[in-house]
This record gives sequence, structure tokens and C-alpha cells, in this order.
Amino acid sequence: MISFHSVCGSIGTINQECTESLEPLQCSIRDLIRERDNIGYTPPGSELGNQDWYHDIFDTLKIRTEALRVLFSALNLLYRKNDKDEEGNATAEAQSLASTLQYQIAFLKPKLSDELRKNTDALKEAVTVATGVTLSVPTSLNKHFLVGRSAKSFYTGRALEMLKLKEAFEDTSHAGQKKFVIYGLGGSGKTELALKYAEESQQSFWGVFFIDGSSRKNAPNEKAAKNWLSTQQLPWLLIIDNVDGDEIDLENLPPAGARGNILITSRNPAHKSYGTVGQRYLELLPMDSGEANELILKAAEEPTPCSASIVKYADTICQALGFLPLALVHAGKAILLGLCSWTGYLKYYERQVERIRRDRLHRRDRSFERNRHRIKEEVDSMNVFSSYEILYHSLEMSQEECFQDAIELLNLFSYLHFQNIRLDVLILAATSPLREARHRENAAKEEEELMRRKLGKHISKSWYQWLRDQLVGVVGYIYPPPLIPALPMALQNTHGLSESAFEGEVHVRLSEALKVLLSRSLIMKQDRLEDRYSMHPLVHRWVRERPQMTISQQALWCQVATTTLSSSIVIPPLGDTEYERHLRMGLLPHINHVRDCQEIIKTRLGENRVMRKSILSAFWSPIDTSFGRLQAVEAARFSRVYSERGLFHEALELQTKVHSFVIRMLGEEHSSSIMITLALSGTLWELSEVAKALKLQRRLHSICVESLGEDHPSSLRVADVLGSSLCFHGRYARAMTLLQRTVEGMTRLYGADHENTLKAMRNLANVHLRYFDFSKAAELHELAWNGMVKRLGETHVDTLISLEDLAMSRMHLGEE
Repeated sequence: MISFHSVCGSIGTINQECTESLEPLQCSIRDLIRERDNIGYTPPGSELGNQDWYHDIFDTLKIRTEALRVLFSALNLLYRKNDKDEEGNATAEAQSLASTLQYQIAFLKPKLSDELRKNTDALKEAVTVATGVTLSVPTSLNKHFLVGRSAKSFYTGRALEMLKLKEAFEDTSHAGQKKFVIYGLGGSGKTELALKYAEESQQSFWGVFFIDGSSRKNAPNEKAAKNWLSTQQLPWLLIIDNVDGDEIDLENLPPAGARGNILITSRNPAHKSYGTVGQRYLELLPMDSGEANELILKAAEEPTPCSASIVKYADTICQALGFLPLALVHAGKAILLGLCSWTGYLKYYERQVERIRRDRLHRRDRSFERNRHRIKEEVDSMNVFSSYEILYHSLEMSQEECFQDAIELLNLFSYLHFQNIRLDVLILAATSPLREARHRENAAKEEEELMRRKLGKHISKSWYQWLRDQLVGVVGYIYPPPLIPALPMALQNTHGLSESAFEGEVHVRLSEALKVLLSRSLIMKQDRLEDRYSMHPLVHRWVRERPQMTISQQALWCQVATTTLSSSIVIPPLGDTEYERHLRMGLLPHINHVRDCQEIIKTRLGENRVMRKSILSAFWSPIDTSFGRLQAVEAARFSRVYSERGLFHEALELQTKVHSFVIRMLGEEHSSSIMITLALSGTLWELSEVAKALKLQRRLHSICVESLGEDHPSSLRVADVLGSSLCFHGRYARAMTLLQRTVEGMTRLYGADHENTLKAMRNLANVHLRYFDFSKAAELHELAWNGMVKRLGETHVDTLISLEDLAMSRMHLGEE
């Protein structure tokens, strides 16, 4: 009843303000009519639309009309709030009214800041009253919550800092885009505070989004995504995390416009100038004593109430660790796991500090010595690193398989990007080689059977092809690739298990190792429902650059990470499902990071050779800087990810190297050469290098016909691609002849309902479309689309392309 009276009272107040606002308008209209009657016409410039005061009245009435709509929606909700379904929950209609009211409030609130010079007390009261009504039927404004991970379950303290954050983004006096910066030492809990704010304020935003700002490559700049956000009317929050370097342009990174809320975290104090609301920025200092004690006790899962002695030891440890949250979490985990006691932790910690200092002093990597600008930063982080070393050392001391696997995974993860490390990617890296080997064997048998059964031919190699394959085998035997443990032991099939049995074993071993790392907070679970993990950026870097880690060990683990990523990416035609395509999209940050690490290591190796002038280092290095078989395989697989993400220049760079290597080693007619040439020509086509793409395709088609014959599956596949390219290049007659022959050949070989035949049919239909034979084009497009639906499903990318082409044909026929 109180809510009802409050809403009605607010309606009456705003209605009275509307009436008062109309009085000057009524007087002006009477004066204007009187003047017109006296002189017989309306003087120029005296129209109401030309008067400033008229626009002021219009704006005043407009915003109050919106407020009245909100209040009337609140009345409707109050009328329906007691409507319940059979289970006692609010009915769908009541929930819909509540959602509508929340959206209306979200639209109205930002507009109040434009009314600061006017009487807005009644408007603010209307928003307050309507917001109170929404509590009667709880519903969520939030539709999108896409953050890197959840805040830690034992998150503690920072109440004052959280209050400053909330006050900043609730500030209605700022009319533009709201930005706030959190800066402070590494390990001080900046990301945790941002994530906790996002969780607590989730229902205040239509969308909450999170991006990694640690480098230009990781910070997205896609215009479509930015434009989409900038046009959203409802409130959204974007967290830009770890913007430490100067290469990120914080002025242009967020979406343009006056809408939205941006929360930035950084170790760089210079970035605080980007804040615009509230106090604009917040320096996150080490925790106060009480909060720090509470955090370490929670991390250690110490039962409450704690004894006075444990609280005293906890306080002493907190002081030694500088009250940095990340160090406190690591210390608590070490005590929880029994690596040391409350009484013995500091002695253990001091030994680790001394060892790190000693290793730094005697480290022979001079490139590290020259980077003295990093020393100040690392001294600030010594507390974190030392507490981390205690946990790392506990892994090294155990000979159990899960602990050894955990060490290998930790080193592997340090060369991937620190977010979105997926368990299914690791499993794919282990099992994909078996899957590819099985596919190659089956494809060869199927191809042989097709040629024999359908065409009455046998696939046989020419004398030259046989000799070349023998020579390649001999060279591979004499000069094998470097003896590198290509994958962590948990991903190696040392017992020769079957594909399904091996996948099960890998899943178990990885799960056990990840459990060990999670228990020590060396990694964090990024999603409660999915097996995705992340590392703190400070720990992520320290694993790579520990004083005990030599440059050769860095090169080794960088190669292991590269091989793991490469192995998870299968070669076409495998990997064509929606799930696998989505999985590869998430690999791009990992590929960029490991390639950057490769370049850094190569540079350091070069510097060391020059400085040491060692005969040994002149002839040997722990990483092969040449482009050989291993590098070609990795580059080919990585190029698939770049192509699928639309990064065609990066794909072209890799594919060009692979193409040159494969042609030189295997010849132009080899199946691997055909595959990479098709991929390269496709990338050139996407980059509008049409002449180069056509030249490659024509050459490849000629080679396939000469060496394999026109009816060979590879020849038909190349002919299909060439025919499509010729069509789009305006060579319709040649395209028609080539594609007609291709459709006939594929129909004989595969059948009319095979996806290869259907693709060729779709390309042939496009040629008919260019000849304005719309009926024939529509007929073929419909056959292709129906076949794709049956073969691949309605949502497959090839099915959707066929549907789009069919729609174009029917549009030309005048159909809707």
C-alpha cells in the first residue's frame, strides 16, 4: 500500500510540474493570436518553433512524460505483483512487466544528468519510487555477463575501495562515457576488485564484458563489436584488464560515444588520467592489517574462531609479505597443503627470498642484466615471487606423476596466453595426431576404392614420384628433426593405446595435474561450468623468467607450447564442425603469445652468441631458427586459425613459407603441395590479389591433370576452385565448361548427394546466374541447399552459403 501511495503521489507531483510548464505556453499562444488578429498576419520569426523558451518547455515536458510512463508501468506491476503460477512463482506476465519497468528506468536515469540546471527532485523521486516497485517482482536487467573468470571464493576486504567504485559509476552528474582506473602494484588485487564489482553490480548493467589489455594484439579493435556496443541504449560495463604498457591507445580502444561504463586496471600510474567519474582513479595499496589477516586465514581454510597464537603468526606473515593479496593467497595455500606450518612459514619464506637473490646475482644470462629497468618492478613483486616459489618447490619435491605433470603443465601454460586455457584443447593436442593418421589411412583406401570401382582405374605413382618419396625418406632418416619432447608427458601415448582409451587416460592425468595446480592457486578456474583456466599475469611471467630457468630451457618449453597448440589444430577436411571452429577461434591469443615468445628467445640467443663468441654456440643452439619440417607443419596449422579469424596478411606470411618449403621438398604434384597451394590461393583471393591467385590455381590444375588425370579427386577439387575463381573474375565461358565437367566427374566419383558434388553444383549455379539464366541457377542452388541440409545440417557454414545463394537466385526471379 505504501508503494501504491508513493507512486500515485509521484504521478501527482510530476503532473503538477507539467501543468506549470504549460502556463507560459498558453500565455504566449494567446499573445500570438491577439497580435495576428490586430495586424492581420503572423510576423516572420515569431513562430513558436523559433523560440528558445519553446524548446526548453518541450524538453521539460518530454522527460516528464517519460517519467510518467515509468510510473504508470510501476502501477501496472503493483496490480499484477500477486499473480502467481501453479508453483507459486510470479506469472510470466508479471515478470514481463517487471523487466519492462527495469528497462524504462535504465533508459530514463542517464537523461537526468542533462536536467541538472532544472528542478529534477521530482524526477529523481519518481525513479527511486519505481525502482522500489521492481523489488516486489525481482527480475534481472542483465542479459550478458562475459568476464574472464569469477572472483575468488575467499575474496576478502576492500570494502572502502568497492564503495568508491560504486559511487563513481552511480554518479549522474557526468553526461559522457564513464571511465574509472584502478592502478597499483602487481599482485595487489586489481583484477579481483574489478571482477568482484562486476559480480555485485551485474544486475545494474544490461551487459558486462571483459577484455585483456596487456598488448595491442590481445585488446580487440574490431569495428563491428565496438560499433555494436556504442549503439546500445541500455547501460553496459566494459572491464579492460592489465593495461600496463604504453602501446595500448586507451583513447581509441573503448567504443566511441557518450554511452557505457569503462573500468580499467593497470600497474602504470600514468593511465590514471583516463578516469572521468567519481574520484577518477583509485590507487590500490596493500591491504590493511585486519583485511590481510582475514584473507590469509580464509586461504588457509583455518577454522573459526582462530586461536590467538595463529592470529599472531598470521599477522607476522602478512607484514613480511607486504600485505599483498596474491602473496597472502599463496602463503595460505602453502600452509593449507601442509608444506609448512604457521610457525615455520617465515623461515621457509626467507630461504626462498635468499635463493632468488643469489640466483639473480649469479645468473649468466647477460641479456637479463641489461634489462635493468625491470629490476625495480621485480623487487616490488619479490614478496609474491618468493611465496610462489614455496609452492613451486613443493611440486618439484614430489615424484608422484600428478605433481610432475603439474610442473610440465605450468611451464607449458606460461608460454600460452594467461587466460582461456582450455582442457579440451589439451586433449585435442594429444589425440588429434591419432585421428589424423586414421583419417589419412581411410582417405587413401577410400580414394583407391573410388578410382577402382567407379572409374576402373588404379592409383599408381610415376617413377619420378616413387624416387622422390624414397629420397625424402632417406633425408628424413639421415637428418631427423631435433630430439625435442614435443608434448608434455601427460599428452604422449607411450603405451600405444587406442584412440578412445588414450583420450580417457589423458583426461584423467590432466584433471589430476590441474587439481594440484588449483589447490595451490597457481592457476584459477575461469568458469564454474567449463574446464577453462587462467593464471595471474605476474605468476604467468615469473614461471617463464625464474632465475633458475636458462635460455635453453625457455626455448624448450616455448617449443613444447608451440607443438601443443599446433597439434590441437587439425588439417582440413577435418575440424569442420561448429564446435571445432569455435574452439580454434579461442586459440588466436595463445598463438600470438607463443610466437612473440619465440622471437624474444631468438633475439636473446643471437645476443648471447655475439657477446660470448663461443665456438659451441656458433654451431649449436637449443632452438632451431631455420625453417624446416617442424616449422612448416606448425605454420600451416597456425595459418588456418589466422584465415578463419580474417587475419589474411598473417596467414599469407605463414602459407608462403610453407608453400616454398613443401614445393622444394616434395614437388608440386604431391598431395601436401596441392593442399597448401589451394590454401595460399584462397588467402590471396581474400586479399584481392586475384591475378596471383588465378595464376597459382591454373598452374596447379595443369599439374594435377598431367600427373593424376582429370578424373582424380584432387584434380576435380582443384577444377572446382578454379572454376569458381574464373566465374568471379568474369571468365564465364571457361568457368561454365570447367564446372560442368567437374560436376559430372564428381557425380560419377562420389554421387550426386556428396558435399563435394554439391559445392561444385553451387558454383555452377553461380555461372548460370551471371548468364542471367535465373531459373537454372535457382534450380541448381535449391538442389545444392537441400543436399547440404541432409548431409551437413541446417547450421553448417556451407549450408548457410548455399541458402544465401538460393535466396539471391529467387530474388532475381522476383520471388520473396
